[in-house]
Amino acid sequence: MDTIKTVVYDILKNAIHAAIAAGELSIAEVPDIPFSPTKTPEHGDIATPIALGLAKQARMAPRNIAEKIVARIDLDSHPAISKIDIAGAGFINIHFSDEWLYDTLRTIAATQSVYGTCDKGAGKHLQVEFVSANPTGPLNIVSGRAAAVGDTLVNLLNAIGYKAIREYYVNDAGGQVEKLGESIDVRYRQALGEEDLEIPEGGYQGEYLQEFAQTIVEAEGDTYLQLGTDERVSHFRDTGIAHILAQQKTALERFGVNFDVWSSEKAIRDSGKPEETLELFREKEYLYEAEGATWFRMTDFGDDKDCVVIRSNGEYTYFVPDTAYHRDKFDRGFTTVIDLLGPDHQGHITRLKNFVKALGMPDDWLEMSIIQQVNLVNAEGERLDMSKRRGQFFTLDLLIDELAEAVGEQFAVDVARYFFLMRANNSHLDFNMELAITHASENPVFYIQYAHARCCSIFEQGNEQGIAPKPIDEVSLKRLTEPIEYELIRKLADFPSVVLLSAEAREAHRIPHYLHELAGIFHPYYNQHRVLDTSDMEKTDARLILVQSVQTVLKNGLTLLGISAPTSM
Repeated sequence: MDTIKTVVYDILKNAIHAAIAAGELSIAEVPDIPFSPTKTPEHGDIATPIALGLAKQARMAPRNIAEKIVARIDLDSHPAISKIDIAGAGFINIHFSDEWLYDTLRTIAATQSVYGTCDKGAGKHLQVEFVSANPTGPLNIVSGRAAAVGDTLVNLLNAIGYKAIREYYVNDAGGQVEKLGESIDVRYRQALGEEDLEIPEGGYQGEYLQEFAQTIVEAEGDTYLQLGTDERVSHFRDTGIAHILAQQKTALERFGVNFDVWSSEKAIRDSGKPEETLELFREKEYLYEAEGATWFRMTDFGDDKDCVVIRSNGEYTYFVPDTAYHRDKFDRGFTTVIDLLGPDHQGHITRLKNFVKALGMPDDWLEMSIIQQVNLVNAEGERLDMSKRRGQFFTLDLLIDELAEAVGEQFAVDVARYFFLMRANNSHLDFNMELAITHASENPVFYIQYAHARCCSIFEQGNEQGIAPKPIDEVSLKRLTEPIEYELIRKLADFPSVVLLSAEAREAHRIPHYLHELAGIFHPYYNQHRVLDTSDMEKTDARLILVQSVQTVLKNGLTLLGISAPTSM
């Protein structure tokens, strides 16, 4: 579709210039020519309002402009176009030729699993950092949404020619992990029978720490009571981080997400990079002392107030190691880094971008996006409490467990990933549990997977009847004459541009929408038209090529989403 749009763009632009040269149009500058898909096949495949855009400059009615442009196009010289007509006030409608549609099927047959990919990224190295939850508790469902979005985004970026990696930043240093160690210490001593103990203010209350403390007691008894409090808390901090991080990794692997790099805040701090970063800021005179603290001149970058980077007690604020971490990313050679952040990090974006800018990095080097809140709801939109059995956490593991009870483990992950991906990142997501566990076609992921399974079933039935798909160059594609067949091919032709736009806009939700639309065309086709017809093998051969193409695109799209393409359901 992108290729044919480029061809049409050049044809129209040349026609406009020809009309100008002939004195038929008085236009000083020809703007870009926009296109949009038409609403009905009768109006062609794509349309442009360029004549309306030129009306003021040309001082002529848009329809007259459109007529002069179209008159300058020789259709005999452009076999990809069958007809051009003018609608309404001056819209130019472009009808593609059947041969162009058949070329789409030839392209899919030739490229198979790589149909939809391109080399736009030219091998540039990108990094996508996502999830990066504190190692202080199980992953919640917002982290699950971030995992699905981040993983799919990397797939999309790699599909268009980038070398993108998945990275998880472990916040294993600072106040929150000290509170973790203190909280485990309390739970450990409670498990040994001590009473009147309370979790420290800002500590972690979850049942998961009680369970962890009990396993320590069962394995080691009261051994750690022989240590001093600071030494014991330090030990529990480190073992707690290791234990929770291992659980997070297991949950992510179960969810089909495998990170290429796990970075450590502690390692960044120990490397001396925070101190190096602050020294760079001092050299550029971005730092000053006031009220016993060290401040960064955030107002130099348009913010309404400056920012503390070293507190009066000598501790760094969160931004110092985080900025040093991004400097480390830059030093590793990434041309672009993309941070997917949780809904509580909105205020983080502007400040971190200013810190990065202060280091001299390009304005467009760092991209940051918020992955919004997820609510689990029933069919009436009422929020569900899934925390009755396991404390106060809406965990990713618990969600998959709940889904697996209804649809099985494999499909549980498929459903969770699809539902997390079906809305734009910056939109709140209501995860409808009742719909998610529905086996019927109302469940959108099953609706798509069932379309793929139906394609497979056609080939199984053909095999039983001794009918196998022929090589496409031996098939008369002109036997595909039904309007819905043309509609299917046009939708298949859209796939590469949908992948490209999804990757470039960082909008993974475009892929599930596209696949649902494709399935929505294929299911009626399957129900209304017989593919395997021994009385007309020429038509059967052509329809098998079409079904093969639908199967390929469905599988390619589902693979990008990290969702399975079952052969039967």
